[in-house]
Amino acid sequence: NGTLRQYLDWIRQQTAEGARVAEAVLPETDDDAVRIMTVHAAKGLEFPVTIVSGLSTQPQHRPAGAEVVWPPGRPCLIRIGKTVVSAAFEAHLPIDEQMSHDERVRLLYVACTRAQDHLVISLHRRTRKQPPDSAGRLTSAELLASALDDLLPSLPLLTAGPAGPTDPTTAAADPVGPANPTAVGAAAPVAAQVGGVPVDLPPLDEWRRRREAALAAGARPRTVAATTLTADGRPDTSPDPGLHKRPRDLDLPPWQKGRYGTAVGRAVHGVMQTIDLATGAGRAEAVAAQAAAEGIIGHEAHIDALVRAALASPSVVAAASRPHWRELYVGVPLGTGRTLEGYVDLLYRRDDGLVVVDYKTGPAGPDADLAALVAQYRVQGASYALAVGDATGEPVVEVVFAFLTPGGAAERSLSDLPGAVAEVRQLAEGP
Repeated sequence: NGTLRQYLDWIRQQTAEGARVAEAVLPETDDDAVRIMTVHAAKGLEFPVTIVSGLSTQPQHRPAGAEVVWPPGRPCLIRIGKTVVSAAFEAHLPIDEQMSHDERVRLLYVACTRAQDHLVISLHRRTRKQPPDSAGRLTSAELLASALDDLLPSLPLLTAGPAGPTDPTTAAADPVGPANPTAVGAAAPVAAQVGGVPVDLPPLDEWRRRREAALAAGARPRTVAATTLTADGRPDTSPDPGLHKRPRDLDLPPWQKGRYGTAVGRAVHGVMQTIDLATGAGRAEAVAAQAAAEGIIGHEAHIDALVRAALASPSVVAAASRPHWRELYVGVPLGTGRTLEGYVDLLYRRDDGLVVVDYKTGPAGPDADLAALVAQYRVQGASYALAVGDATGEPVVEVVFAFLTPGGAAERSLSDLPGAVAEVRQLAEGP
């Protein structure tokens, strides 16, 4: 999720001598993503296409300033620099080198068996004047070529030299070094073998048109939150806390996700999400816990008054005796590749259909003029109705705004709900 420069900096950190490899968190297995990782990180995982790189690297052993080994059943052996070396330590080196070679072979096996459908490897090998003094000096490409033996000619080639594809028979004849290293070293991709790759660039004007179209499509939000959809179909950037449930979610603890945009409002929503709607059982404990969680200790009385107003509101009383769902996430795909999503404070089933209830904690009292607020939240309420209706296939017959105040609750229903839903659908599916 960074820039190309940040990615290259990360690669330098991973390849720095002595660096501890910090593996990134993998995306989900069904994500269409390219993952770059070490062999150790790939253990236990499988991928449709696996490319194993670094096979032509010469194995190197960089001894530390001081080394200690514990041979089985023998005292420990110590080497310090080049001056303090025991004969027993020197005698043990071939065993240690063999163990390192065996571990490298095991890692190579792990790397090559991560592929489910296609394994891509490079068997490029330099010509040696004489064989190495031990198998531990062979590169991974040489080890693979030697192990493949007679199977090498049957492998498909993805590259070709100036005179055509590299002769696999010639490459297999000498597992340590091919007879024609120049052809392998000058290998270039063969477009005809890839299939469907255009070889002619479009005219510059056409390329610019395509680029601008791609940039416009990429800038278009793929997900639209019900709380941020404005009258022109774009995400709202206003500071109104009543419309900002979702944007804060990335940095919030789990108990605050999807909550109202103010600390008091979030506390009220948290209490209403957990207590018994019919009896209010557990209200005092939940109020204290949510006040502490939001960092507003000392405001428990105000939170409790709003919660009592919510419990006494007609919609909550009706929901308590019927099937209902609280703090319900809903997300539905729209026809233009967008997804409309949101958190519904309270949803319950009435005899004639579903009812959406949305808590609001802004007004000073229940007698305030709420017409302007209802108009302000009209798109948000209709978005909830659209998402719930499309997700469940059941009719949403009413959207109720429950304005909670210390003096009680005032409820207002969204007028012309079918017309509002149709308007929101057009906005959400728009540009």
